[in-house]
Amino acid sequence: VVAGIGLAATFGAGVTAQLGAMRINEEIDALESMGIPPVEYLVSTRIVAGMVAITPLYSIAVILSFVASQFTTVVLFGQSGGLYDHYFNTFLNPIDLLWSFLQAILMAITILLIHTYFGYFATGGPSGVGVAVGNAVRTSLIVVVSVTLLISLAIYGSNGNFNLSG
Repeated sequence: VVAGIGLAATFGAGVTAQLGAMRINEEIDALESMGIPPVEYLVSTRIVAGMVAITPLYSIAVILSFVASQFTTVVLFGQSGGLYDHYFNTFLNPIDLLWSFLQAILMAITILLIHTYFGYFATGGPSGVGVAVGNAVRTSLIVVVSVTLLISLAIYGSNGNFNLSG
């Protein structure tokens, strides 16, 4: 969820602002008049760039979170490294890492689709671009939580130990 929020607030908002500024400056209309399809030229390249960037960035974030948890457990809480390694290897299921990558990729795709849509269809001058960015970020935050819930239900919902209530 945190990775999705960060992606929506940084990369997504930037994409919306870029495309929105191009729309209100009539750059997208100029591409259309030159016979260049703007969706393929502007939108698809940003989505591909997001997909290329999300996998290594998410890999680094996962590795750093494991290192930070080991540092906190061993150095700050004074537990032994062997104890940490034992429980880390006992409770970390490698398939869960793959599912987390799938979730990150699906969140990135939905966030980028939302932000490119809002940016591509922005209207109303500079204030309209700001409104489009705000609407895109709010929509992305809702979608990030929804994607997380749906993927969690799809993966773990058939397990009898899964409890959705608070």
